[in-house]
Amino acid sequence: MTVPSRMLSLVATAVASMASALAYPFLPKRIATHFDVDGQPDRYGSRASAAIGFPAMMAGITVVNDRLGTWPGGRDREDAESGVRARNQAVALIELSLLSAHLDTLANGTGLHADMSRVNRVVYGVLMIALGNVMPKLPRNGLIGIRTPWTMADPTVWERTHRLGGYLITAAGVVSLASLPATGKRAARLPMAAALGAIGVSAAYSYVAYTRRAR
Repeated sequence: MTVPSRMLSLVATAVASMASALAYPFLPKRIATHFDVDGQPDRYGSRASAAIGFPAMMAGITVVNDRLGTWPGGRDREDAESGVRARNQAVALIELSLLSAHLDTLANGTGLHADMSRVNRVVYGVLMIALGNVMPKLPRNGLIGIRTPWTMADPTVWERTHRLGGYLITAAGVVSLASLPATGKRAARLPMAAALGAIGVSAAYSYVAYTRRAR
């Protein structure tokens, strides 16, 4: 993991751990640990699981990412280095989104109730905008990205699809943030619909791009 991304992941994990230690005495024995897209709690657990779960997950992700080395590789050294940077940036963003979810869980558990529907939309929006900027830099690989039979078969189709997907997922993030003033279930579900639409259009485009190149 590159130094800035690694430091960001370590800091996020440390902040999550310290927040758990500070909040633990004030948490009830049973606490909401997961919220649905409407911001309503749909899973409960002990205060120990609420305090330990996210920090442990974040630490595990950091360790696994360090072990991945130069994966997913690339066609040359520059391509491989670009892929590693993109992977590390994506991991750091995931860590930050987990930190946000952890802090929201602790806040609700200690009585500092937040509007989880709006919190979710902020987290999803920022995450999608950041991922949209990372996607065009991803080299072709078998795990991360828009992996259709057509992107995996042609590196040019992969590049074009991820360039378009980057724009569309960024736009989906903007839609998520723009929906903050709205209330109700439709507004809460808008970010997921926008993200699925962006992925669906990108996947369809990969087929179109491949068939055009095959002519």
